[in-house]
Amino acid sequence: MQKKNKANLALGLSAAGFLGTLWLPGGFMAGLVHHGFLAATIGGLADWFAVTAIFRKPLGIAYRTDILRRNRKRIMDALVEFTSEDLLSTRNIMQVVRDQDLSALLVDYLEQRGGRERVHQVIESVMLRGAAEMDTHLIAAQLVSALRDGLRSVPFAQLMSELLSMLAEEQHSRRILHSLLVILQQILETPNFQQILLEHVHHLRVNYERDSAGRAFVLSMLDLSDERLLAIFNEKLREQLAELLKGGSQSYASMKAGLETLLRSLGQETRLQEMLQQWQNRQLGQMDLEPFLVRWLEVNFRGENPFWLAAVHEFVDRKLDGFIASQAWQRHFDEFLKNLMESELEEHHNLIPGLIRERLAEFSDDDLVTFIEDKVQDDLQMIRINGAIVGSLVGMGLYVLIALAERMWGL
Repeated sequence: MQKKNKANLALGLSAAGFLGTLWLPGGFMAGLVHHGFLAATIGGLADWFAVTAIFRKPLGIAYRTDILRRNRKRIMDALVEFTSEDLLSTRNIMQVVRDQDLSALLVDYLEQRGGRERVHQVIESVMLRGAAEMDTHLIAAQLVSALRDGLRSVPFAQLMSELLSMLAEEQHSRRILHSLLVILQQILETPNFQQILLEHVHHLRVNYERDSAGRAFVLSMLDLSDERLLAIFNEKLREQLAELLKGGSQSYASMKAGLETLLRSLGQETRLQEMLQQWQNRQLGQMDLEPFLVRWLEVNFRGENPFWLAAVHEFVDRKLDGFIASQAWQRHFDEFLKNLMESELEEHHNLIPGLIRERLAEFSDDDLVTFIEDKVQDDLQMIRINGAIVGSLVGMGLYVLIALAERMWGL
């Protein structure tokens, strides 16, 4: 049963008891009970009137009643002042905040409550949005000049000269010559190359036989057809290439020395360097770099999987791991955050009264009365119940005192 119903029941029982004892025969106990019910009824009615007067007009009486509605502004001002200046003062808030280890809360959030993933999501979302809004054409137009100057400043001819000189060194020239010989072996076995050789052999044989019938007779007697001559040539060439690939012959040493001399000569050839420089300038002049830059930016910065995203996640993880592992970083962060909160509260504390006032202004008079009544009615109804109980005790006490006085002094 609600406290309000209990208070009404107590008042009803008091009134019923008062009326029910009016016709009891005279006597001390009858009078004691009657006056107890009478005082309980008076006390209950008085407290009912007082409690009801806070929220509305009891029995239609308007004088000094309906307190909440009549004093709404004063009550609101007092609530706003108390809440903003006392309950939510900067000092009180910071007393609570400084008792907390904000760094420990952050570490727990990062490690146990999915904070790390949330940080990654936020940073990725922000950076992807920034990349999506990037004007690639504008950026490419601004970068073209710098890129062109950068490419023009590259000493391509000098680099090529140094590369040729490096390739002329023993370890490199040996590998180059070996690779060339292997390639020559592979070319020798191709059908197209064999066909070309066969055509040249045929041409040479025809030219050889043209001036002498005896030569043709000798070649025919020796069965030296075009195919036979090609087979002899292939066999000799294969033997020579196999010998060269072993790397120990005089022919191999001569070829390697000749290759090294060629590479060194090309590396020091002024005319070649001039040709390479002219080619570089011509290519840079003809090259349209802006579309290339636009495509590169769109693919690598605005694509579905930009190259920088993994590096950003790795960087964030390193920083988070460093923060979690460092007590010094956590202390500095905790102090920094608390000082920042205190400075912001001091600077913007004047906003709190306005926020509270706006929230309270959302309540109409009826809503405010209902809200407050719901919060305190149990305690107020207990006042009514206590008023009836205390009233009955006081009424019976006064009745006893009066009865004693009548007997002692014969009143």
